[in-house]
Amino acid sequence: MSRDDPIAAAILSESAYERTRYREFGWFNQSLTRKLTIQSYLLHLLAAVLPVLAMLPGEIRTAYLGEPLADAAPAVGVAALAAAGVVAVGGAGLIAVALFLLARGDSLDDETARAVRSVERVCSMTGLVTGGVATLAVYSLALIGFGGIEAVRAWTAAGGGNPYAPTGVHLPLATVAVAVLGLGVGLRVAAAYLRSRGVGDPARAS
Repeated sequence: MSRDDPIAAAILSESAYERTRYREFGWFNQSLTRKLTIQSYLLHLLAAVLPVLAMLPGEIRTAYLGEPLADAAPAVGVAALAAAGVVAVGGAGLIAVALFLLARGDSLDDETARAVRSVERVCSMTGLVTGGVATLAVYSLALIGFGGIEAVRAWTAAGGGNPYAPTGVHLPLATVAVAVLGLGVGLRVAAAYLRSRGVGDPARAS
């Protein structure tokens, strides 16, 4: 067996978690640190909604957002924060799983390892799938304005609601962008820390 084969190394590993991870088929068999990194990218994308809105045609910004743009509080900003919350919840769950593995990983039996993997899959579904779909929805709303005022009016007339209209929740775009960016940086830092502790890379531990 080659020492460079991570799958073989994991299956023959003393870690019940790593054996379970590679023996079970699934869409979320990436390492915990890899999934945290991907979720941080989603958060960076959501934080980038502010500069995307800044590139909207002037007529859209004047009619719906006003100046300065950073102080505007449109519905799409609230949607971005909600999407970021979904991604962050999934990321927090993965961090909790990783910390549990750091504390108990060497002593897990196969049954407990399978339970941990189940929790990990739920967190992955939340952060990557639900969060990814939510991110796509936010960008779909943010980009409507590039079709001009008529596109926004057509969307609103179809019952979609004006994504640039203010809501009852006053959340300035600048506040949303900073908060979401902070969450993204937090997940990146967590991924780097966990990677430095050997989480998610059994091949390096051999």
